[in-house]
Amino acid sequence: MYAMKLNPAVKDYIWGGDNLKKYWNKKSDKDVIAEAWELSCHKEGESIIANGEYIAKTLSSVLSIHPEYIGKNGAKFPFFPVLIKLIDAKENLSIQVHPSDEYALKNEGQFGKSEMWYVVDAAKDSFLYCGFKKEYTLDEVKYALNNGIILDLLNKIQVKKGDAIYIPAGTVHAICGGLLIYEVQQNSSLTYRLFDYNRVDKNGNKRQLHIDKALNVIDTKKVCKVNSEVEKINESVNLLAKCKYFTTYEITVKELFSNSITEDSFVVLTCVDGEGSISFLDKEEPIKKGDTYFIPACKNQYKLSGKLKVIESRI
Repeated sequence: MYAMKLNPAVKDYIWGGDNLKKYWNKKSDKDVIAEAWELSCHKEGESIIANGEYIAKTLSSVLSIHPEYIGKNGAKFPFFPVLIKLIDAKENLSIQVHPSDEYALKNEGQFGKSEMWYVVDAAKDSFLYCGFKKEYTLDEVKYALNNGIILDLLNKIQVKKGDAIYIPAGTVHAICGGLLIYEVQQNSSLTYRLFDYNRVDKNGNKRQLHIDKALNVIDTKKVCKVNSEVEKINESVNLLAKCKYFTTYEITVKELFSNSITEDSFVVLTCVDGEGSISFLDKEEPIKKGDTYFIPACKNQYKLSGKLKVIESRI
């Protein structure tokens, strides 16, 4: 058992940029990296262990041998429950919505998706869409979609570095250009696109929309707010989001920091600023901006030293 450094699966979607290659040490032979799937046991892109005994193995293969590493809370789910990404939006992502578990299990044979965003970096005047400006009827939303004015109905939120927002299933949303986002989500790839700015890919094709399905799951009452004043746990720790799928914290280390691990859940740490070291079971590893570590569930603790900021997630 040890702290496993993870190499991500990378995606080169049309809206992506090159910040993850230039400044976050993400590797790809593509021109852009739109998403780095930092923690993933998803079949569409799995994390690879980069150190120690299990080097070059997928995280999911190790967890199949050692399911106790997931912890008691994660064991309640039929599969690994979370997916964590770094997202570099050079351009706007599509206007989209994710279904609830209830709808997705009945109609898609998989779980839905709730998620949270942490703004790692933001260009001047950056914004995102999350929810509606006010409560609308479904007919009003349909009219806006049919007439290309859906953006007029959406809640446009100015954001800055360090902001956090929780997006429950059913909330219409979009990350917009100029944002670098750390996303913690349910382990699901279900996305229903409502609007994609009439863009085409390199072959001249528009991306598929899923308007009928989206209209079945949209919460037209949902208005989300940015959690700019996050809940302060102590001098070093802020609570960013908490739901049955994940709990996520922002941790600022000025010199030394330690935190407990339990048998209830694994711990995932991603460094989003600075550098230092991580110690677990008397083994020390370097950690710098862009590094993600998976620590198995157990009765113990991890220690961080240096000057850095990390995002911690657990179930």
